[in-house]
Amino acid sequence: IIVSAVSAVLLIVCMMLAVKLKKAGAIIRLTSVIIAIAGGTIVASFFGMVSFQPVADAKWFSLPTFMPFGKPVFDISAILTMLVIYLILLIETTGTWFVVSTVTDKELTPEHLNRGAVGEGLGCAVGALFGGTPMTGYSTNAGIIAVTGVASRMAIMAGGVILVVLGLMPKLMNVIACIPGAVINGVFAVVCVVIAMNGFKVIQNVNMNERNMFVIGLPILLTIGAAVMPKELLYSLPSFLNYIFSSGMAVGAISAVLLNIVLPKEKEKTAL
Repeated sequence: IIVSAVSAVLLIVCMMLAVKLKKAGAIIRLTSVIIAIAGGTIVASFFGMVSFQPVADAKWFSLPTFMPFGKPVFDISAILTMLVIYLILLIETTGTWFVVSTVTDKELTPEHLNRGAVGEGLGCAVGALFGGTPMTGYSTNAGIIAVTGVASRMAIMAGGVILVVLGLMPKLMNVIACIPGAVINGVFAVVCVVIAMNGFKVIQNVNMNERNMFVIGLPILLTIGAAVMPKELLYSLPSFLNYIFSSGMAVGAISAVLLNIVLPKEKEKTAL
């Protein structure tokens, strides 16, 4: 919990600093996710949660194997099952594309939808030939675009090339794999808040800045966290905190009030 909280807070602080510092905060905004992951990993190392032994054991270079599981087998029940799964995933990914369209303020056309669907299909087919799992566009992408402010296709393609290179170099790939799950979950929780708030923007067509995203989204996240908090942890807290954290509504209400006070407000623009 401590490691996840540190990672999440680091990301939130970086995002708010980027808004406060305007142009000077561009670098902080671009590197906010990396800063949060690095800081969270350092804190996790104090708890003995980080081990780079897999990096030492991994090879420097390795090529993928073509059809590693042998010749393909065509089973009608498996084919029908995968068709249904792909249909559901395509619907889900379409929602992600609409959120990306809102975040980037770029119109989503039927041509974009068709190209995206074909791209995912080709990616799954090629990946399967080399033993990879089916792939899809995660909604996390929309959150990362909103957090960093980077929506360039060239940057996304460069990221794809980097991932391919990492896939061919197990040592570098294992450096990323050694990042503790608590760190990833802390960052992912904040990204999910951004995704949800941008989803509201799609539905309601409202303008929502970073501060309002956090004032609305983080209390929702903390309410869910209080609801799934392990009972043994809840009972170990002092009676006052036990009373507060046993009620998700209380956690959400208190956190919303505190965030509204703590997070700096943007200056309102006045007409000349």
